[in-house]
Amino acid sequence: MLAFLAVVITGFIVGTINGMAGGASLISFPVLLALGLNPVSATVTNALGVTSANLFAVRASDHSAKALIRQYKFHIALSALFASFGAILLLALPSRVFENVVPYLLLGATLTILLPAKARSGIKHKVTEFIAIAASGFYCGYFGPGQGVMVIATLARDKKRDPNTVNAVKNVIVGVTSIVSNGIYIFSGRVHWLFVLALFTGSSFGGHLGGKWANRMPRIFYKSLVFAVGIIASAWLFTRG
Repeated sequence: MLAFLAVVITGFIVGTINGMAGGASLISFPVLLALGLNPVSATVTNALGVTSANLFAVRASDHSAKALIRQYKFHIALSALFASFGAILLLALPSRVFENVVPYLLLGATLTILLPAKARSGIKHKVTEFIAIAASGFYCGYFGPGQGVMVIATLARDKKRDPNTVNAVKNVIVGVTSIVSNGIYIFSGRVHWLFVLALFTGSSFGGHLGGKWANRMPRIFYKSLVFAVGIIASAWLFTRG
């Protein structure tokens, strides 16, 4: 019961931060590992549990989800397609392969928080943007935590997009992409459903609040929190291996 409650609270924190920016599933992933799940089970359970945060954040924002989907349908399709490749690879390869690379993936995702978002435009930039979105989709399917930060860092480089729009588009892309990869995870037999329920409950409420608070809280606060947790968890995984 205490473990369930701890995961609900973790889900709420993750959902709130994900609704405002992204990357907070870096927090819930090590929590699931600490509760005894192996890295692959923790990955699929985490993905299924926190997906609701982005979807509820879109509902709570001032943007129309339908309009965003129409405008960014190619980004969404590209991300979802490569996410399916990543999810299949995660489940097809021996779990030991994933266990060996997960500390590097977690550290890499954490470090993306430091990426500067310099405004750019033009055809060359657009091609680079599509490649980056596809890569973030593959990453989402294979591991997941930190995709939101990658998407924000990619979208923010177009100077025509304001921060509020970037955050809303991120929530749509990550939300739809996660649904696709989750559809594959469901049949893996590696999902811890009780923790999925706990994360889903907490992240749904947190995501709704995060969507409303997106422009009210200093970004440096939650970016620092996610970064600190990501570095500590990465160090723990390296020593654990």
